[in-house]
Amino acid sequence: MPEALPLQPGDPRRLGSYEIAGRLGVGEQGAVFLGRDPSGVPVAVKVLHVRLSGEPVARARFAEAFTSARKVSGFYTAAILDADVEDDLPYVVSEWVGGPTLQRLVDEEGPRGGVVVERVAVGVAIALAAVHRAGAVHHNLKPGNVLLSRSGPKMGDFGIVQAMEAVNVSFGGHITEDPAYRSPEQLSGTGIGPATDVFAWASTLLFAATGRPPFGEGSPSEVMQRIMYDDAALSGVPMSLRDVLTSALAKDPAERPTAKELLEKLLDANGALVTRLPFGMVEEGRAVISPPRATPDVPSPAAFPSAPSTPPPAPSTPPGPPQEQAPSPSFPLFGKLSRSRRYDSEPGDEPSTADLDPSAFEATATFGALGSEPRAEPGGTDRTATFDAVGADSTARFDAVDPRDDANTTEPPPNLIPGLGHGREGGGHRSPSTSSFVRMRRPGNHVLGLALSLVIGVSVGIAIIALVLWPQLKSDDGSPPDSTNSSNNRPVTTIPASFAGTWKGTLVNTNRNASFPVEITFEAGGTTGRAVYPRERCNGTLRMTRGTESALKMNLDIGKPCTSGIVQITRQPDGTLQYTWSKPGTALAYGGRLRRG
Repeated sequence: MPEALPLQPGDPRRLGSYEIAGRLGVGEQGAVFLGRDPSGVPVAVKVLHVRLSGEPVARARFAEAFTSARKVSGFYTAAILDADVEDDLPYVVSEWVGGPTLQRLVDEEGPRGGVVVERVAVGVAIALAAVHRAGAVHHNLKPGNVLLSRSGPKMGDFGIVQAMEAVNVSFGGHITEDPAYRSPEQLSGTGIGPATDVFAWASTLLFAATGRPPFGEGSPSEVMQRIMYDDAALSGVPMSLRDVLTSALAKDPAERPTAKELLEKLLDANGALVTRLPFGMVEEGRAVISPPRATPDVPSPAAFPSAPSTPPPAPSTPPGPPQEQAPSPSFPLFGKLSRSRRYDSEPGDEPSTADLDPSAFEATATFGALGSEPRAEPGGTDRTATFDAVGADSTARFDAVDPRDDANTTEPPPNLIPGLGHGREGGGHRSPSTSSFVRMRRPGNHVLGLALSLVIGVSVGIAIIALVLWPQLKSDDGSPPDSTNSSNNRPVTTIPASFAGTWKGTLVNTNRNASFPVEITFEAGGTTGRAVYPRERCNGTLRMTRGTESALKMNLDIGKPCTSGIVQITRQPDGTLQYTWSKPGTALAYGGRLRRG
């Protein structure tokens, strides 16, 4: 966003609980102001160019219209935080993004290069897929609504058109003074739906790649004529995007791919594009298109070796917060603008998402978010899932129910780490009792008995050879069995060296449509680590309770708005860490992959 300008006469000084600090700009939908929430966090406040009745019904209807849009947090969106009406003026509060719009950057510095266009394409496609899955639409996507932050593109202003329709108010109809990014169905007024956003997505990328409106310049009627009947020129667009843009620009909305299908094509594992994208972007994209699954609760305590009864001789103190340093930009969007301090916002410049309510999070394969204690017990009957626990060849079933609840299990909970048994005392499998065998009556013919004994003896001998000797005889090189798994499963009482360092990544919850960054730091030989949630401004301590060479179970102690819980950190074959947070006694959980950095 541009530098905030002084407020003008007639500009609001406060809207609801938000202080208005400056003016950011004016668009066709409304004026945008820099605001601050009660805790001082900067936010963007958009006052719409319409008047609504101050009656409670109209106010409630307007705020309720953003319900779907507010289900989305993260996923390359500028999250909608609030919506209300003050003195007949409807306003929308969204996440403040420290960066210029795509429109401004291209106007001032020209078309973007291929790598940047590819990342904008995938980031905005992720945003659209998340918004559509939440039941919201944009219907006004254009370069002016794509903000470029240090962490990637962010789509803003979604849900506003939908809210205006809910209160029977429009911004002067579907056709505005500049129809450049409208779809054919918006111009004709029929068949408007999520496919409209897909057409606008492709049009926006054409502008980013070429620096020109997708269907040329001219009078509004000339541009509309080209949108309805002419094909857009794709020269200047990266080859990796041409096919998907061609399908997205189909005149018939039924022939366009959905936002999810766009992502599936862009993130094709066999394509070259995915190898050029940031790791976190690929992970978030695949989380959006993956179907939700059931998520486990904390694994059984017996899955790990018991923690030592006495602490190590010299327990370490938690590592300090990460050093403040200028990060290397993994998203090279800015040219000259990147040197402006306002466009490279510090982590503390982004608004908090403390209003996220994890009690509403459903358990999913890729997980939830942060917030207050749960208010209700989660429901659902399908409460198990299969996860890779140690490696690609080692899997274990996680139970989402409390393992101490005997009513829910007929056998002991399965192991998290294969090879660490529970023992069988107190219920498990029983050794067969001699009384359970049918007593055989001794036959009168001793020869028959001797023959029967001989047959049994030979059978047992063959079984021993087959089970014990055959695998060794079958080996061609005579090499000893692989000891990797047994080494990985060896119990530890301090953090192994393979976990040492700083790890960063994005945690996601597909059902809640929430994603948020995390950073953890470990020291080899210690028993504690540091967890930082930069967007929520939370700093916490991870305290190791049990572990092996490949997996750690830790308690997360952290302050509000984040929530303490159990964290499972598992080393993956590709060198990443799987971070999974759970709340004991509930099905609340979230997680994601972390990379060293």
